[in-house]
Amino acid sequence: MNVVLDTNVIVSGIIKPDGSPAKLLNMVVNGTLTINADTRILSEYGRVLNSPKFSFPETLITQLLHYISSESKLVTPDPFLLPVKDPSDLPFIEIAVQEDIPLITGNIKHFEDIENIRLYSPTRFLEKFGL
Repeated sequence: MNVVLDTNVIVSGIIKPDGSPAKLLNMVVNGTLTINADTRILSEYGRVLNSPKFSFPETLITQLLHYISSESKLVTPDPFLLPVKDPSDLPFIEIAVQEDIPLITGNIKHFEDIENIRLYSPTRFLEKFGL
């Protein structure tokens, strides 16, 4: 199943290995879910995961980013012309709307005003799709 994963889901999946975000991350690794992304999203994943704020092991991040980059479906979305609360959210919105696939995020409020978006928290996504 194709999805757009907000960066916070990946971070949460690493921090809390028994939570819903970790289940989603495991589903990406085992091929049940395919991340749809563009270069902006992949860059954000790298920037955030390599942030000193988290102090994740370098080898873990390198392997995870390599896997995500090689296994993601790369998409070139059309520009989204509506104003958004956080401009860094635009790539996630553009791909989710254009591809008509779920956007999974821990920051639902950032995306609530966007029309035609299939928006889920990690827990809600797992409940909805019985995964």
